[in-house]
Amino acid sequence: MAGSKYSREQTWQLGAEPDLALSSEISQKLGVSAAMGRLLCCRGCGSVGDAESFLRRDGGALYDPYLLPDMDRAVEIIQRAAAEKRRIVIYGDYDADGVTSVSVLYLYLRDMGADVSYYIPKRSEGYGMSKDAIGKIAADGAGLIITVDTGITAVAETEYARSLGVDVVVTDHHECIDDMPPAYAVVNPQRGDSKYPFSGLAGVGVVFKLVCALETARCPDEDRLTAVMRVSDKYIDLVAIGTIADVMPVLDENRLIVSYGLLKIENTTRPGLRALIDASSDGARRKTRVRVTSSYISFTIAPRINAAGRIADASLAVELFLSDNDARARILADKLCEVNRERQLLENVISEEAYAKIDKDGGSDPVIVVSDEGWHNGIIGIVASRVTEKYGRPSILISFDGAGGEHDIGKGSGRSVKGLNLAQALGECGEYLVKFGGHELAAGLSLERCRLDDFKRAINDVARRELLGGVPEQIITADMELALGEATLEFADEQRLLEPFGVGNPTPLYMTRDAEVTAAVGVGSNKHTRLTLAGEAPITAMCFSASPEELDVYAGERVDILYNIDVNEFRGERTPQLIVRAIRKSESELAREAEDEEIYRKMRASAADACGNPALHIPRREDFAALYRILRHEIAMDRTRHTARGIMALTAGLLPMTYVKVRLALDIFDEMGLLCVRAVDGGAFELTARVCETKIRLDQSRILSALHAAYGG
Repeated sequence: MAGSKYSREQTWQLGAEPDLALSSEISQKLGVSAAMGRLLCCRGCGSVGDAESFLRRDGGALYDPYLLPDMDRAVEIIQRAAAEKRRIVIYGDYDADGVTSVSVLYLYLRDMGADVSYYIPKRSEGYGMSKDAIGKIAADGAGLIITVDTGITAVAETEYARSLGVDVVVTDHHECIDDMPPAYAVVNPQRGDSKYPFSGLAGVGVVFKLVCALETARCPDEDRLTAVMRVSDKYIDLVAIGTIADVMPVLDENRLIVSYGLLKIENTTRPGLRALIDASSDGARRKTRVRVTSSYISFTIAPRINAAGRIADASLAVELFLSDNDARARILADKLCEVNRERQLLENVISEEAYAKIDKDGGSDPVIVVSDEGWHNGIIGIVASRVTEKYGRPSILISFDGAGGEHDIGKGSGRSVKGLNLAQALGECGEYLVKFGGHELAAGLSLERCRLDDFKRAINDVARRELLGGVPEQIITADMELALGEATLEFADEQRLLEPFGVGNPTPLYMTRDAEVTAAVGVGSNKHTRLTLAGEAPITAMCFSASPEELDVYAGERVDILYNIDVNEFRGERTPQLIVRAIRKSESELAREAEDEEIYRKMRASAADACGNPALHIPRREDFAALYRILRHEIAMDRTRHTARGIMALTAGLLPMTYVKVRLALDIFDEMGLLCVRAVDGGAFELTARVCETKIRLDQSRILSALHAAYGG
């Protein structure tokens, strides 16, 4: 599997062993399959009641917003500013969490009758609040700034706002630093003194709690639940989008937010959201209903919102959500989709440039730090994610603008791995940075060019201390082992009872061992591979972003797989489909390959104890002729790297050839100058055609003569 995304070294393991007696009881009493009973046990359900509560999605609650620190102060000053008609400016961030945060708070304050506007910095301005922006906002007459999804590290900026006579309320969910900004109120569940029962709210989740608190304060004589449900009905769709897009845990309060939000989105009447779904589906929604899941938000809706802030202007996405005009919403939605396509092209270009720099450098530092001039700073965060996935190490990509001066400012984005809290690590390197902020696994920064080398040394010193044993090996944990016969359409549908999926409640991952591959076919211009696996009924398993050649898995082989179960709908027919996340040769297959390799080794040594019937493995004239034609064609098509088993698959339609026969034929081609055969990584061979001036007689091969002498044939 050399060269494939499935070829990275990984350790597979199973999660908690299910209590079979309890899983059987859950299955019987709740009317679910035996497999679902086991899965619920593996997901931590310790009783039938736990399982029933989880399936009903009532395992959490909407907590009192006033448990958040400074919530009472935030409500008081916002109400006062609105009543006094002081101008309120919402200061947001440019990602999907920031965009939805701005949209929710703006819509609510506008409906309250407040004098409200918003400000979202462009990527070129850097991460977080800036004094320049605050100066412009103050000069425009603002009396109150409310930050959303940002501001927790903006100590100097908040002091500057106060010096200009502007009050500040910070609402954020990022990790706090030692010095809190001197704002009138700092509402953040991550504060050390917070009494809020759940710290996993997104930025828009904190805004939602602020809006709930404002609504209950506005209607003091009304039942609090009634006020909260009214706010939820208006804004929970946007809150769910921001929560999913910011990869927050879909647990506790977030599970309720996302569950209710997805239902609202699927039946949305919000013009902007409806237009974005239509534009994202190329009009498919008009023909068939889009099933809105967490994955749909993550991979379809969120990238289009984020694209605006990455390479255009995040206000484009805000205006889409604020729009109450269908025609205007369609124009904005189409623009977002166009921007997203541009983002994809830029992402691919920068990724290839970053890979080339990393491969050329060949460094062994635990943290990859790579920079360039003019990389689009809205794209480098996505590319950093790709780099970390590809190389298995934390990475920070930095883009410098300027003429090469030592004080040019570079803006960076980083992604980390388990074991290195990137936000805390940047805090320890703060003396080299102009600004930084973020989460455990993702963060942003800016620094001067002259500080780059010092920062690189410092961040790697922190990483070496934190990752004492080196970067942790990649461990993939499957929920449970599943027989292919259990991967039915009924089970795929039943699995939806566990939704919404996300961090903390991921899409179930299953392991099946020793599955027989009956077909391996390239699809999508050979970019992907469709496997057919034998079972009680044949089942399709899709390996995305890997061609059959990269995957190096062929019909007749046996594999272990890690996969999710999905439903494929085609021409009105629904069938279960496996989405392969990792694949490897099974133990029985590896044993068979080791046996073949041993036979080959012994035959090359003319050993008397070569197993089985060695004469069956000696290539015949027709074998040489067919194989040579096939390999010359492959070389002519610039497909020069092959494994022996891949070559076996190429010949399957003409004449069956054993592994040993292919290896011996390759040796003889190389010996006689017909082909150059060079062993490369991953058990593959690089093939090069040779020009033959005279006719080659294979019966003059010393290898072939030795084989005939030792084994006949």
